[in-house]
Amino acid sequence: MQIEKRLNLMRLKTTILLIAVLLGVNVCAEKTQSPFVKIEPTLLPSLNIPRFGHGVAYLNGELTVFGGHTSGFVLTRTAEYLKDGKWHLLQMVYNHDGGLSLPLKSGEVLLAGGYEKNLGIGQTYEVEMYNPTTHSFNGFGCLATKRTHHSGVEVDSGKVIISGNWYHRDSIELYKGEMLLTGLKDVSVSKSVPYLFRTSDNNVLIVGRIDNRGHLIDGGIVDRLNGEPLHIPLLDEWHPLLPSMSPRTDEYLISDADKGDYTYLLPVSNKSGQMAIVQVHDTIFSLLPTVCPIPMESRWGPISYFTPVIVDRQSQRGYIMGINSATRRQFILCVEYAKRPAPLTLYYTEPLNNASGSIPVLLPDGDLVIAGGADSISTNFSPSAAVWLLHFGNHDPSECVLLDSCTASRSWLWWLMGAALVGGGVVMYLLIRRRSSSRLSAEQQSEKPSTTDSAPQRLSAAQEQLMQRLVQLMEEERFYLRSGQTLTDLANALNTNSRYISDCVNTSRGCSVSQFVNEYRVRHAQQLMRENPDMKLAAIAVDSGFANDKALVRSFREFTGMTPTEWKSNAAQI
Repeated sequence: MQIEKRLNLMRLKTTILLIAVLLGVNVCAEKTQSPFVKIEPTLLPSLNIPRFGHGVAYLNGELTVFGGHTSGFVLTRTAEYLKDGKWHLLQMVYNHDGGLSLPLKSGEVLLAGGYEKNLGIGQTYEVEMYNPTTHSFNGFGCLATKRTHHSGVEVDSGKVIISGNWYHRDSIELYKGEMLLTGLKDVSVSKSVPYLFRTSDNNVLIVGRIDNRGHLIDGGIVDRLNGEPLHIPLLDEWHPLLPSMSPRTDEYLISDADKGDYTYLLPVSNKSGQMAIVQVHDTIFSLLPTVCPIPMESRWGPISYFTPVIVDRQSQRGYIMGINSATRRQFILCVEYAKRPAPLTLYYTEPLNNASGSIPVLLPDGDLVIAGGADSISTNFSPSAAVWLLHFGNHDPSECVLLDSCTASRSWLWWLMGAALVGGGVVMYLLIRRRSSSRLSAEQQSEKPSTTDSAPQRLSAAQEQLMQRLVQLMEEERFYLRSGQTLTDLANALNTNSRYISDCVNTSRGCSVSQFVNEYRVRHAQQLMRENPDMKLAAIAVDSGFANDKALVRSFREFTGMTPTEWKSNAAQI
């Protein structure tokens, strides 16, 4: 007993010392890290029609939106342009929800494809052209393949290459000013909302994150307009970020295309979820060096990025939008891509309801505009009409770089203190462990030393892939909203077996599959309570995927320590 007491006391001292060292290091790290930069968005006049899945462009000094769907996930055959402080409503020829809206060098906008019906069902062939000078639409053509979630890029000759699809066959086709677009070739791997990159030999690369059924694309295979597909080794590890809407090639171009130089920025992430930026020049893909890793966490929780890099070539900055779903704070990562390593600045806003999903538009003065949008796929039924202006044009991000690694001379004292704390802590820790071992040997020679706890299990490569598919099924397809689904149903959706899913979730998250699914449901219920304070608890339970309100209360208490009523009251006071 005396031996055990002494050992416990020594372990306690060691633990306290290590905690003190870690706290000291954390303080030092905070001293070398500037706080996130808060910006105050300006609320512009609201759209006439709330919308999501729409296109946005800045044309002839007018911010213009095209199509999408409105409340109830109902298609809207309308467009709007902002002039003299007011949005003016226009009637389009066809519906374009999740379709292509591509500004051309001629000044017109090519509108093509989109969902065929309400609720995001089907695809269409329909093509029309918008003239911003006359504010008129001309329905004139037909896609070779009905499409939605596709992308397009204009090539030098004025022709447009189109590729990508959702729940229908994918291919590459050509628009060259004629009524009927021409199918050119099939793709090796179908892609949804792909990135298109022009190359100096007038070729086009097609890069995607998911296929036309929502499955992750395995391997760095890149299709080409001319030639066989390429294998890009970098994309085996770093996968393109899935944008919320079809990306426009000119928005992530950082070079001078008029001189035949085509260099782009592509946001990517690895299996652990860490984001980075790849620079693409012709067929060369290389990681852009940055002063620090892209921040994936904030003081309010994780950050989910959802846009391509929006490039301001005049200031040589790129912007990527993100959101913290729990608080609805918007984050804008600024990358000064022309510097090596590239400095990063992370801006944030106060909570903005339904301000994400829509890709922002860059204005000539360097500001960004977010028009309409929704917080997630689950709010497709209640999009926003709000229009926000984010002020960046007159701001110098070098004054508030996220990590001050380029100005180490100003923080050398904090690093020295941190090194001293760490060094001293390690020495003390080793001395205590050595003294503990000596006493144990002298006083308890006949006893074996206690064994250490086993290290936590790591996921195999197959399990990591399954976990990615499972998270995608929850976050992108909202499987948890399907009430009454069993573990067998989940296994069937992932084309695997129930035991494998259970082992994977238990190893990765330390919980059961039902707890894993119910946590998503609780988060969804919290979102509904924020947006609909008068909504009945029974309705919230059903809409969140629970069998009834009792199941909701039980899971709510498990994950938050409070009942829904208590949580709602507490949230209202914050």
